[in-house]
Amino acid sequence: MRVNYIWFDLGLTLLTNNHCQSYKEALEAAGSKRELAEVERAYHLANKYFMRRRPGLLGQKNSGPAAFFDVLLDRLEVKDPQARALFFAEMKRKKDNICWHKFPFTDEVLYRLHERGIGTGLISNWDLGCRGILKDNGLLEQLDTVVISAEAGMEKPDKRIFQLALEKSGRKAEECLYVGDNYYDDVVGSAKVGMKALLINPPDRLGIEELDYPDVIESIKEVERYIA
Repeated sequence: MRVNYIWFDLGLTLLTNNHCQSYKEALEAAGSKRELAEVERAYHLANKYFMRRRPGLLGQKNSGPAAFFDVLLDRLEVKDPQARALFFAEMKRKKDNICWHKFPFTDEVLYRLHERGIGTGLISNWDLGCRGILKDNGLLEQLDTVVISAEAGMEKPDKRIFQLALEKSGRKAEECLYVGDNYYDDVVGSAKVGMKALLINPPDRLGIEELDYPDVIESIKEVERYIA
C-alpha cells in the first residue's frame, strides 16, 4: 500500500535547539574552550547513549539534566572536577535560555508533503509544554494529528501510543511511515503496530554502530525519497 500519512517525532526531527551553543559557552566559562563541532558530536553521542543504555531516564520528572551533563562532559573528556562544577553552575544560570526551534527546512518539507496529498502527524514523548512549543513554532496548524505522551498517559515505545495515533487519524499502519531519531522508541515502537520507520542520524552512523538497520537518513529532507 502506498504511504499517504507520515508521523514525525518532534525533538531533533522537526525541531532543533540551541543546546550545543549553550554548552560551548558554558565550557568556555569553565575554562575548557571547545569548537562547536566537537560539542555537537559529544551531544549527539550522549543522546545516543541514553537512547541505548538508559531509555526514558531523561524524561522522568525528577531526573534533571545532571545525568546528561555527566555523560556529555565524559564524551568531551572534561575530567577536572572544578571545571565540571563550573560547567554545571553556568548551565543552571543559562537554563531559561534553552529553546527549541524549527530546522530551516521543516516548513518546506511539510508543505511539499501536503501538496502531494500526504497527511502529517506527531507522536512525541514530551511533557505538557509540548503544545506551547508547537504553537510558538507554527507547527500546530501544519500537523493533522498530534499525540503527546504527557496527554495520552503512555509513551513510546509502548504500542498503545501508536495505536491511539492511528485511531485518532483514522489511518491504517500499512499506509503510514514514522520518522524519528531514536531507534529504540521510534523504530521499535512503530514496528509493534506494523508501521515502517525511517531513523534520523548524521552521516556515517555515528553513535548507532550497534544497529543493523538499513533505513537511516540524515534529516526529514530525505523523506520524500521513500514515498515516491
